[in-house]
Amino acid sequence: MQTLRSKHLIAFFVAFLLALGVARAATLEQASALLEAGHLTQADHVIAQVLADQPHSAQAHYLDARLLAAEGKWPLAEQELERARRLDPTLRFGPQDQVQALANEVLKHQWKNPSGLAGYGQAALAGLFVLISGYLVFGVMRNRRQPPKA
Repeated sequence: MQTLRSKHLIAFFVAFLLALGVARAATLEQASALLEAGHLTQADHVIAQVLADQPHSAQAHYLDARLLAAEGKWPLAEQELERARRLDPTLRFGPQDQVQALANEVLKHQWKNPSGLAGYGQAALAGLFVLISGYLVFGVMRNRRQPPKA
C-alpha cells in the first residue's frame, strides 16, 4: 500500500515538473511572439515574468535584449545581450543571422550612447572642482602674504 502511494506521489511530482516546463516554454514562445508582433508593452511584462522565474535563462535575457533594442534602450540591450552570452556563448536557440544583426546594432549604437557623455560631465565637474580649489588656495595664500591692515 505504501509503495503504491509513493509511486502515485512520484508520478504526480513528475507530471507537475513536466507541466511546469511546458508552461515556461510557452511563456518564452509567448514573449517571442509578442515581440515579433510589435506588442512591446505586453512583451515587456511577459519577459519580466520569465526572467523572474528563470533568471539563468540565456534565451530570456536574449529576448530582453531584443525588446530593449526595439525600445531604443541600447546600453541596457547591450547588458542583456552580454548576460545571455555569458549563460550560453553560442546563443544556439536563436537564428544566427538575427543574433548577429542584434549584436551589430548594439555595437553601432554603443558609440552613440548618451550615457557615455556622463564621463565627460564628470570630468568637467572634476576640472571645475580643481579650478575652484586652486582659486581658494591662491586667495588664502595671497591674504597671508599681505600685512594686516591697521
